[in-house]
Amino acid sequence: MHFFFISIIFIGPAIYYELGFTSYAKSFEWEDVITFEKYGFFVFFCTLIFSYFLAHSKKTIFNSFFKNYSDRNKNLVFIYYLFWYFLVGFYILFYISELPIIKFIQTGSLPERFDQSDSVKLFYTFSSFFMVFIPSGYFFFVRYLKNNLSKFILLLTVAFILTSGGHKGLVAFFVIFSLLFSGIKFNFKYILVSFIALSGLLVVYTLTKGKEFNKETFMYLLESPPRRFFVTQGSGFITRISMERKNLYKGDIYEYKVIKQETYEKIYPNTKSIGAAPTIFLGDIHVRYGYVATLTAYIIFLIFIFPIVKGTDNMPQRKLYLWWNLFMLFFLLGMAEISYSSSLRILLVLFNFIVVLIIPFLKLRKH
Repeated sequence: MHFFFISIIFIGPAIYYELGFTSYAKSFEWEDVITFEKYGFFVFFCTLIFSYFLAHSKKTIFNSFFKNYSDRNKNLVFIYYLFWYFLVGFYILFYISELPIIKFIQTGSLPERFDQSDSVKLFYTFSSFFMVFIPSGYFFFVRYLKNNLSKFILLLTVAFILTSGGHKGLVAFFVIFSLLFSGIKFNFKYILVSFIALSGLLVVYTLTKGKEFNKETFMYLLESPPRRFFVTQGSGFITRISMERKNLYKGDIYEYKVIKQETYEKIYPNTKSIGAAPTIFLGDIHVRYGYVATLTAYIIFLIFIFPIVKGTDNMPQRKLYLWWNLFMLFFLLGMAEISYSSSLRILLVLFNFIVVLIIPFLKLRKH
């Protein structure tokens, strides 16, 4: 999972700019790309060493805990996830008239996104619930569904909830996670389903951008989503390297909104909107504390995550509802800037991971 995200961050932009493409390139110079590539080399080198020890170690401090994990108290886990589904469902029903897709059907024009509407309250709180509890719950529920139709309806429900929360990109990561780690064997059926799912995501992406379907839109679809997927986060890191080198940050860089906002303004100089330029968590550390602290932070991160990853790896069966939390941890640290909201989402991920781990060990009183 971690290799997947650092490949997106470091390999995608490196190949993109080495081949001579120039999107976002006005915000930095070539020497900043070289520094970025050096960071990428260090990250992959450390991760390879990490993976070697991960593969050759048999135990961690949590080994027995993870190894003895079972499906006991699964009814309580079921109720736990059902609570989050009902909570999120009530929230969406309450604001159903504000959903962009509903307004588009009613009016024919695309309104503000959920997260940009002043009439939608507690959006960031509930969007965090969307991205943590809903996919995790899906991988728990789907194990007990025998009918393919019910599985498909649940899948559509999850995709609808994620897009309602403004997480169009997360739907793609959810599909990727499912394909990579669910253990299915690829055949024509799954390739066809993947193609249909990708086409559907591109349609949703186009609608949310307020574009009409024509030749220009088709070319936009061929270029924009892959560039945003493979280049955007990495270019945010490169721009941070450039702005730090030139001392271009005007605000207090220790205030979490400053770096992401000023980096966004540097990458998109002609826009007046407020936005963020997310990247791997190392980007903001580089701006605030320099090279040594950035390299040290990555090593500390690997040391911290080692027993959790190894413990999960030692479990007798794969539990995708647990694995999703690790996936989200890597996602948030790799694809989102260091911010208050990202920190809260990381805490939610850890909360969900710990709760689902602990429930089977609870000794419930039998009547």
